[in-house]
Amino acid sequence: MIKLISREEAIRRAERIKRENELIYGVDFEIVHDIVDIRELTPTQKELSRKKLEAVIQRVIHGYDAPIICLHYHGKLYILDGHHRVYACKILGIDKVEALILRPKEAIKSNIEESVRKQGLKSIEDMVIVQDI
Repeated sequence: MIKLISREEAIRRAERIKRENELIYGVDFEIVHDIVDIRELTPTQKELSRKKLEAVIQRVIHGYDAPIICLHYHGKLYILDGHHRVYACKILGIDKVEALILRPKEAIKSNIEESVRKQGLKSIEDMVIVQDI
């Protein structure tokens, strides 16, 4: 059985990622709770597990409500956690998703733009579903 994180676990994960980013970049971050359009999101993961995606789709149909986690950087929202949730929403025709957005309080220099460029990721349309082994 595929375990999905709960809403509370997503919130704790966002807090942990916030603390990690504050240590890495040496600046304070804030977490902004918002509803975002999935077309505005940039993925940071190319491949999605078919089995996990199918499980997430079923859970979303039945009210799964764990927010995704994003990084706001240079005016874009990069998905840090929740790629399967976003793609499940796309498949189900849901165009908005709840997000916990990490925003640095000062300018930072991140390699996230280079990473997504190297993977050929510009939008959620660029993610691919792969068979599980």
